[in-house]
Amino acid sequence: MTSFKNLSILSLMFSVTLTFVLCTGNLLGQDIQSSPDGRSLTLSQETVSGGSSGNAFHIFLSLLLPGSGEWLMGNKTMGKIFLGSDALLWLSYWGSKSYVNILQNDLQGFAAVHAGVHTGNKNDQYWIDIGTAGSIYEFNSERLLDRDIDGMYPETGDYSWQWDSEENRRAYLDKRLHRLDWKRRTTYLVGGLVLNRLISAIDVIRLLRKKKPTEPTSRTSFLHIQYSPNKYQGEKVLLHLSWRF
Repeated sequence: MTSFKNLSILSLMFSVTLTFVLCTGNLLGQDIQSSPDGRSLTLSQETVSGGSSGNAFHIFLSLLLPGSGEWLMGNKTMGKIFLGSDALLWLSYWGSKSYVNILQNDLQGFAAVHAGVHTGNKNDQYWIDIGTAGSIYEFNSERLLDRDIDGMYPETGDYSWQWDSEENRRAYLDKRLHRLDWKRRTTYLVGGLVLNRLISAIDVIRLLRKKKPTEPTSRTSFLHIQYSPNKYQGEKVLLHLSWRF
């Protein structure tokens, strides 16, 4: 149920993104190609304009800090929108990341109390494995049956665990999945930061096209967005942008 919910949220985000980029692409006069299943989108453009070095400077600024290119070009309204969006995304990212760390500490504390886990010097795989078996002996027995000797843990020392009840083991699993959900949201925010920069750069191109060219120069841009859900490997959103003067 959790995976289906995450997939639905990401699908909605991707659909909104495609709609926005489509509208922006129409403003730019770009050649737009979409796959039949709607999971990939390609935008290409070849234009002739002047002042390529100055144009590249404003585009670079927008890729570095969304809205800065628009601001220097005199369009302060759009500059404020992109700058505000970027600030909000950064605040959300750091807030989400901090909350993920809080959830991880709570997860480890819960395991220490109810399974006798020593929390120091453990990798991510260990925190996954302790939720799959009631004790280290049960876990190692399953690995031995699967002939996975490398996946076994020493049964004495800091790696030992023994859950005091099945209910608490399941509660631990719920806590770990909850943390994983927030970690994925943090990843989506990183994608939002990247997308905000791409859209700001496209908006600068739109503003540059309104200006009268002085020295004809050829410029080609290419943007490809692909969304690929996979129940085994998770959801992936791929962005590829190339720019050639």
